[in-house]
Amino acid sequence: MKAKTSINLDTKLIDTVKRIANNRNITQTEVITEYIKQGIKKEPQKNKIKLKILIEQDPVASIDDMIGAIKAPKGFSSVKAVDEIRKGEY
Repeated sequence: MKAKTSINLDTKLIDTVKRIANNRNITQTEVITEYIKQGIKKEPQKNKIKLKILIEQDPVASIDDMIGAIKAPKGFSSVKAVDEIRKGEY
């Protein structure tokens, strides 16, 4: 699955990414994706569980690993939301 996004990066950083991509005969997107994945792998263990679910499909991930991965506004009722979805009222 891929998502299209726009991000603002330092010009020197983009120039470096372009050079790396040209030297390796790959796209800039591939370079950026590779470096982001490497950075995520270096994250402290306490953050990795939640990030792993967002980055890679993990067949052994449990629902407990997802706790806190999504923030909802105060007053949000997940039970009410599920009921609305089941009734088609979303």
